[in-house]
Order: sequence, then structure tokens, then C-alpha cells
Amino acid sequence: MNLNKIDYFTCKFEIGQGERNEDFFKERDFLGGWTISNRHPVKGLKRISSDNIIAQNTVMEIKPSVLRDLLENTIKLYATDKNIIFLSGGKDSTALAHAFKTLNIPFKAVSLYSKLSPTTEIDIVKSIQKELNIDVIYYNIDTIPKTEFKYWIENPYTAKVIAINELGLQNYTIFTGEIGTGEMQVNQSLQYTAMMGYRPDDLAFWHVNVCGSYRKLNSVKKLSNDPIYLECVEHFKTRFNQWAVHPDILNRVMFSRLQDEGAYRLFNYGLDDLSWVHPYAENSFIRACVNMPSKYKGKKNLYREMYNDLTDIPWRYPKSGLGIQTV
Repeated sequence: MNLNKIDYFTCKFEIGQGERNEDFFKERDFLGGWTISNRHPVKGLKRISSDNIIAQNTVMEIKPSVLRDLLENTIKLYATDKNIIFLSGGKDSTALAHAFKTLNIPFKAVSLYSKLSPTTEIDIVKSIQKELNIDVIYYNIDTIPKTEFKYWIENPYTAKVIAINELGLQNYTIFTGEIGTGEMQVNQSLQYTAMMGYRPDDLAFWHVNVCGSYRKLNSVKKLSNDPIYLECVEHFKTRFNQWAVHPDILNRVMFSRLQDEGAYRLFNYGLDDLSWVHPYAENSFIRACVNMPSKYKGKKNLYREMYNDLTDIPWRYPKSGLGIQTV
């Protein structure tokens, strides 16, 4: 279950049984594991999205120190004497671990790795471990068992749950770096905008194509005439056009799809009996982060503005992900 207030990203599917809705699964394939419509796996039922909309037309002169306070307030509110942080070697989880150290709140760090993956980040995590002077539990998981997700597919979530259960950490409060500063997979779209200008229609095709190809295909061309594919594109055209009124063009590109993709990233955590906290997705943090001037952003440098003593190790290496195969 998700413990903290993540109202911008909450959604639910109605409960019931009935005939399989093939259109739901086709849409899920077009977006690489998730959906954006109100379709449900069962015909006659629907998905209900959040009524809370992130402001799309403001820039707030908020200093990084305020964002730091918001983050630390959430940590202090939900931390117990038994806390877990999943430490990936990336910027989000490293900044979170640094915040815990700054607050002197105890935690265990858990890092997943695969012996079979050519892109393991275990050496990066070990460097961070030494720099922060923390204990890290390294959990080897070479394959993720095929899971029949009822709604949305999220294999990294599955890997985390396997580790928690195998390590006997079910009674801990588990902190994740999900959502981060909201800059999720935006480099290509920022580069395109820098060259061509802010083009909502092109960016909509780009986003659907990137998601459907699991980040392998960067294209702004129409790749299918299927009505459901085109419906997905129209959804993101609307999103990008809604954000076209935002006075900061970089914020437009970075955050116009955040609410949809954030709901997907956090959804499965809300279905189990574990205690999950996502401090970066907290209402107050994401509201402030999204509408701060973009001069603080890019390559997640906002964390280094929040903590001037934060290690630069995650910034020295490109992020490669878990690289764990799914059976």
C-alpha cells in the first residue's frame, strides 16, 4: 500500500468479473505495459483517474532549500525505526539516502543486481556505499518470474517485492525514489524541442512510440493506423497542448506527461500489503518541483542544489537500469 499523499498519481480500477476486454490489452501493448484511457480489462467496467490536476500555467519562485524542507518533512512524517531504501546507484535513490543520513534517521539500503546483466551498477552502488558510509544489502536476482499482471505491467516493482519477501523485510517501511524530480526519460524530447521548437503533435507521436518500444525507438512518425494507437497519440496531443500555456518551455516538455506516467509507476505499489513511501511523489513536493523555474533542472541537478554536500558519483556514470531479464 502507498502510505503518503500522492493524489496527483492515484487511480483505481473498478472491481468485477466478466468478459475480457481485448481493447484494454491492445492499448497496454501500444504503451509498453500501461494505459491512459478509462478502459478496463473487463468489459463494462472502467478505470477511474485522479481528479487532481498538476497546475500547467505557473512558475513559482521557490528556492531549492524549500524543496529540501518538503522532502525532509515527508521523510520525518513516515519514517519509523525500521526503514528500507532501494539504492539503485541513480540520482534519485542516492539523494534520498543522503537525506536520511542528514536527518540521522536509521535505514537499511537494499540494492538489486543481476550477475547476467551486462549493465550491472553494483560497482557504482559500492562507491556510494563507501562515500555515504552506509550498510547495503546486495540482493542477486538474475531473472524476474513471468507475472500475470491484472492491470499494468511493472517488472521493477516485482523485483523489489521478491527481494523484500526473500530477505524477510516485510515489516519495514520501504522508501523509493519513484518519480524523482519528475524528469523521467526526457532527454530525447528536450533535444528535439531544442532543434524544432515545441511541437505538441510530434511529441505525442514520440511519446507513444518510445513507450511502446520500451525506450528503443525514438520516432515522431505515425507507426500504425490502428484506432487505439491513434487514440493514445490524441491523448498526449491534448496533454502537450494543455501544457503549451506554461511560460517555461522546458517545464512543458519535462512535465506534460508526468501525471500519466507517474500514475503508472506508482500503481502496483498500492495493491499489496507492504508499506511503501514515495517522498518525491508527495503532493507538496511534486507541486513545487514541477513549477519551479527550469534553471534549477536538467540532469536532475536539482538534488545538488538541495544538498551542496551530495556526492557526485551518480552524475559520473550514465544510468543503465537493472537489466534483469523477465522469464
